[in-house]
Amino acid sequence: MPKKNLAVLGLGSNLGQKARNLAFAIKEISRFCEVVRVSSVYKTASLLRDGQDGYFNLCVLVRTDFSPENLLTAVKNLEKVLGRENSGRWYTRLIDIDIIDYENRVLEFSGLSIPHKEMQNRSFVLYPLAEIYPDYRHPVSCLNVNDMVKNIKDDLGISKLGVCIWRS
Repeated sequence: MPKKNLAVLGLGSNLGQKARNLAFAIKEISRFCEVVRVSSVYKTASLLRDGQDGYFNLCVLVRTDFSPENLLTAVKNLEKVLGRENSGRWYTRLIDIDIIDYENRVLEFSGLSIPHKEMQNRSFVLYPLAEIYPDYRHPVSCLNVNDMVKNIKDDLGISKLGVCIWRS
């Protein structure tokens, strides 16, 4: 049996029933990945601070047999199935799924940088990541997740909303 690789996915939504969008996405992810841990849901302002409705975000720790490229294909296909339209970078979306980390490796592919290039600046990634993977250490900076949280310059008014009920 092949080794299952550990990956961190970041999910976000700011349209429709945001908590429901996140829960449904996790349920669908569980069809092709083993869901190990799911963080609480966190709310933040938009990165653009532009009047968009606030985002609900969380992180999911998964195990997968997919390569990073195949995992990217699977989550991008899932976004489309769940109704995501390409409205531009950082704009409103029903669901956004990013690969934050894959086996604590440094990888560059077309359309994919691992670890996620902006993760260390994003409260909506680091707060949930610290919750589900407190021993996480960035493979480039070697900073642990708690040190990265302390270095955030703008936390986008992050607040913890509660757990995501995704299993029925």
